[in-house]
Amino acid sequence: MKTYNIRAVHLIRLDEGTEIVSELKKSCQGMKGGIVKGIGGLDRAKIAVYNPERGEYDVREVIGFHEIASLLGNLSIKKDGERFLHLHVVLGSWRGVIAGHLIEGYVRGTAEIAVFELDGELNRTIEAKGLTLLDL
Repeated sequence: MKTYNIRAVHLIRLDEGTEIVSELKKSCQGMKGGIVKGIGGLDRAKIAVYNPERGEYDVREVIGFHEIASLLGNLSIKKDGERFLHLHVVLGSWRGVIAGHLIEGYVRGTAEIAVFELDGELNRTIEAKGLTLLDL
């Protein structure tokens, strides 16, 4: 088991029309590990849910305004050095709630995100089933 301490907290506000995942990756340049939390709104998004029988993700596109009831995840480094954002999102509207891995999402109104930068490098490895898991 590895433990990490929080080095810094970065508060990020994303404006309407911004693609949340790519902008967060840019905002996290130089960080080697972190915890992500956020709220806000999205106009459209792609989310994925892992299908263990097939060993792959089912992707669904969500159209129309949805509140981000919860955005949670982490920032880590893959073996090739690429920064990896593993984000889960719960989106809600009067029509219902949908949740999964946030692949892509366009801000509607605003998104307010906190990134808790860790004091060490958080690494990922590919597991036998093809999942990219934290190396703890």
